[in-house]
Amino acid sequence: MIFLHTEIGSARDNFKSPIHNWYKFTAGFSYKFVEEIIEVEGLNIKPNSRIFDPFAGCGTTLVSSQKKEVFAVGNEGQEFMFDIINAKLKWKLDRKKIIHYLDRLSYSLTNKDFNYNANPLLDTLYEEMDLKILYQIRNEILGIKEKRYKLFFKLALSQTLHKVSIHPIAVPYISRNKILKNIKSVWETFSEISLNMLSDTEGLNQDETAVVYKHDSRKINKRILDNSCNVCITSPPYLNNLDYGEVSKVHTHFFDITSSWNDITNKVRKKLVTGATTHYNQSDFNLEKFLKSEFYKENPEIVNQLITLSTTIKNIAKNRSGKKSFDLLTLFYFQDMYLVLKEIRRVLDNNGKAYLILGDSAPYGVYVPTTEILGRIAVNIGFSSYEIHKIRSRGTKWKSLKNRHSIELTENVLLLK
Repeated sequence: MIFLHTEIGSARDNFKSPIHNWYKFTAGFSYKFVEEIIEVEGLNIKPNSRIFDPFAGCGTTLVSSQKKEVFAVGNEGQEFMFDIINAKLKWKLDRKKIIHYLDRLSYSLTNKDFNYNANPLLDTLYEEMDLKILYQIRNEILGIKEKRYKLFFKLALSQTLHKVSIHPIAVPYISRNKILKNIKSVWETFSEISLNMLSDTEGLNQDETAVVYKHDSRKINKRILDNSCNVCITSPPYLNNLDYGEVSKVHTHFFDITSSWNDITNKVRKKLVTGATTHYNQSDFNLEKFLKSEFYKENPEIVNQLITLSTTIKNIAKNRSGKKSFDLLTLFYFQDMYLVLKEIRRVLDNNGKAYLILGDSAPYGVYVPTTEILGRIAVNIGFSSYEIHKIRSRGTKWKSLKNRHSIELTENVLLLK
């Protein structure tokens, strides 16, 4: 893969690319990865080409496909991210309507008697007057009946939440030891973002060639037919304890999708691949039941290897202060990814390929060859072969930290055929 470079697995390229930069998330991957695969596979010239992304996330694959006028379909389990993607895919916008709605939103701020009930977390992240204005804008946006404009302004307001907060809220966690200097007002920030987004869409082909479903890819999505896609391009959650439910909590609290840790677990985490120890209770695991699962029956050699790794991790955890259940996380993660790989295989045609950006792991210093294991699982469920292409080494910058392992990890592309 000659198009790979060390930043292909990060979102840095996206921060300077129109539409991709409408919602900045550090755990994404480069739009250039998608564009290069489209070129390499000739998807922009082959008739009836279609791309599948089971982890649509911020919409990198879907937006890139639509820019290249290639059909694409994806799943996203989080309600908030589902709306973000839909907004990023709707480019047919009328400038006069945008101006009209901005005038309407601005007028709503003249209501001095506006009352709101903010989540306690938000009270700690925004100045009181700023938070009031944010809620006023939010409530007026929610009253917009035209869905594409409602989604457009919700996304603009989501960006505004980042820009006007007291502390950075996307690193990927809240960074309370840093203070942001906000020169512009909330309204100036919001209106400027809205007009910049509008400018990004002007001149683009307004045909919507990409579709996203609010769906958990561990389950069959009947709206996507068997053998209907040629290529899968995605980046699954890494086995690195990043809690995607917590990462978006400022926004989900603000838009009243969640209001508590319990909500985050039931409304967000349960719809995601298990990638963090916060996604489950230790009592959820039953070894006897696990050994009778479809995952074990289809992959006995691999699962036995995972159980050995899990036992080693558990023994080391006994001497660690945090005692996080990385042993169970490892088992749950691969069981979930087995289900996703089955869905990818179902959706792809018999000549299809899947490109997955992945990272290896070392919970408590126990090396887990994540990419290789997923490749082996893929072969067991119907892929003919797998290849691993290294992107970069990772994890070395933490070597000096106490209790941190010194194992050099890799970020890779797993190519399934």
